[in-house]
Amino acid sequence: MKKMKTGMLEGWNVGRMGKKCARTMVPPIVPLLAALLAAGCGRGKSDASTPIQKPMPVVQVAKAEKRDLTKMLTFTGSVEPVKVARMASPAEGPIMECSVREGDIVKKGQILARVGRSRIAETGLEAAREELRRQAAEFKRVEQLVKSGSLPGEQLDAARSNLKRAEAQVAAMETGAGDYEIGAPWDGVVSRVWIAEGNYVSPRAPLVELYDPASLIVRISIPEQQALAVRVDQPIQVSLDAYPGRRFTGKITRVYPELERTTRTLTAEAVLNEEARLLSGMFARVDVAVQTLTNAVVVPESALAVMPNGEVVAFVVTDETAARRKVKTALEAGGAVAIESGIQAGEMVVTRGNEMLKDGAKVQVAGQKKKEPSLAPASQNKPQKEAKP
Repeated sequence: MKKMKTGMLEGWNVGRMGKKCARTMVPPIVPLLAALLAAGCGRGKSDASTPIQKPMPVVQVAKAEKRDLTKMLTFTGSVEPVKVARMASPAEGPIMECSVREGDIVKKGQILARVGRSRIAETGLEAAREELRRQAAEFKRVEQLVKSGSLPGEQLDAARSNLKRAEAQVAAMETGAGDYEIGAPWDGVVSRVWIAEGNYVSPRAPLVELYDPASLIVRISIPEQQALAVRVDQPIQVSLDAYPGRRFTGKITRVYPELERTTRTLTAEAVLNEEARLLSGMFARVDVAVQTLTNAVVVPESALAVMPNGEVVAFVVTDETAARRKVKTALEAGGAVAIESGIQAGEMVVTRGNEMLKDGAKVQVAGQKKKEPSLAPASQNKPQKEAKP
C-alpha cells in the first residue's frame, strides 16, 4: 500500500487555519481511511482480471436397473353370463300362472309360467276337426268310385294323403289343447320376468329369462386400434367397483373373430383365477399384459429425449460429467423404457435437468455434495528458505 505525502496534508491545514504552521499533527483516522481506500481499489482491479465461473447445472439421476418389464393395456368390460335362456310364448293367449320372480333359483324342468289357450286357438282346433270330417267323407266317396272303376287308383292315393294330413293337424292341436307350460331348461337364476298373471301375450313374446351363475365371465370391449394386441391366454388384472382396492388375476379365454360393425370394437372374454361373488352387470376395468421382456435394462421414460432427426438420446453421468448417448429402445410401459442398446445396467442417467445439457458438460447431482478441488502438495505451500550468502 502506498503512503500518502505529508505536504498534501500540510497544504490542506494552511488553507483551513489561515496561517502557516511548521508541523501539524495528523489525526489517526485519516491514514486509516486512506489505507482502506487503497486496499479497495486494489481488490477491484484484481477481481476484474479474474473470469467469473458459472455454477454447474443441477440434475436428478436414476440408476438403470435390470428387471422384467410388462406392457399393460387397459380396457373396460362387464361381468356377464355365457349361458342365458330367454323363454318366449309359443302362442297367443293369457298368462294363467307366473310362479317366479327375479333372483329366484330354479331347477331344471321347474314350471316358470303357464300360457292359456286363446279363443283363436280354440276356433282353429274346431276348424281342423271340421276339415278332418270332410277329408274322411271324401276318402270314402273316392274309394267307392275307384272300386267301381269310375276313377283311377291315383285318385284314391291322393284322397288318402289328404286324410292323413288332416288327422295329423287335429292330433297336434289336440295335444296342445291345454295350457302351454314353460319350464326351466337347466338349473339357474331368474334374471328377468316380463309377465304377470292376467297379461295377454302374443306369439314369441318374452316371458322369463334365467342364467347359469357358473358361466359368469368378464366380457371386454377392445378398440380397433388395439385389437391385434389381445390374444388368448394373456394374463389380466381386473378391478371391480364392488371390491375397492382389490385386483383379481385371470386370463383371456376367447377372442371374437370379428369387430362389431356399429362400434368397431373387438369383444374378448376372460375368467378370474380367484373365487369371488360376482353379479351379472358388474363394471370391470381390465389390464391386459400384451408384452413382457425379462431381465431387461430399464430406465425411467423421463431419461430419454427424441431429437428432431428421430434419434433417441440420454445423458449418463460419470464423475460429475454428463455424456450424451444414442440409445435404442425395446419396450415402453408404465413410465419406464426397456433399453436394447446404449445404456448398461448400473449406470446413472439424467431424469431431470437434461433439456439444456451438452455432451461432456459438468453437472452436479441433486442431493450430492460438490467435489472440492484437491489441495496442492504440502511441499509446494512451504516457504522457500533464503540461500545463505
